[in-house]
Amino acid sequence: MARLATPRGERRERILASATSLFEENGFHGAGIDDIAAAAGVTGPAIYRHFKNKDAVLVALFDRLAERLGAILETVAAELGDDAPGRHRSALETLVRLHVRLAFEDRALIVVYISEERNLPGTERKRVRRFQRAYVEAWADLLRTLRPDQSDDERRTAVHAAIGLLNSTGYRRQVGLPRARAEDMLARMALVALLDA
Repeated sequence: MARLATPRGERRERILASATSLFEENGFHGAGIDDIAAAAGVTGPAIYRHFKNKDAVLVALFDRLAERLGAILETVAAELGDDAPGRHRSALETLVRLHVRLAFEDRALIVVYISEERNLPGTERKRVRRFQRAYVEAWADLLRTLRPDQSDDERRTAVHAAIGLLNSTGYRRQVGLPRARAEDMLARMALVALLDA
């Protein structure tokens, strides 16, 4: 059963959505708590009922994307099931297509994730980097079965290239193609980078 959003939860969501837009547009240092509050339709002090400070807002955005990326990995792990032969190609395609869909759905969040990591508090930055490495490793592990001819470093390089390609969508507000066609094109390009390089 779906949980009903509480007014407090709705306010928190508005704050995070506003922070995402403002951090994307103006950068972390170009958006103050009062700016976020005004965009969210709340008072500055109301933000402090949800977040300790602006750093905590940024951390929450990074955690939100990490949760969504983690859910993608869970879906792929479930598809692999008992690791039966032949499922790896299908699982890789699922991984790529889910990531590209996320890149379109959470375009601004991915831009913030890429451009504002340096503004995270030190311990949080280390935690985020550990997650990023684990995410890349999950892709590389899946690729290991499909590209046994490559070294681990070659597979990681291909994964970084594919993820970078998919995430680059975030820097264009208008892709110019219908979304379904753009998603398919990017997914196919990423699979070429992973499987045919």
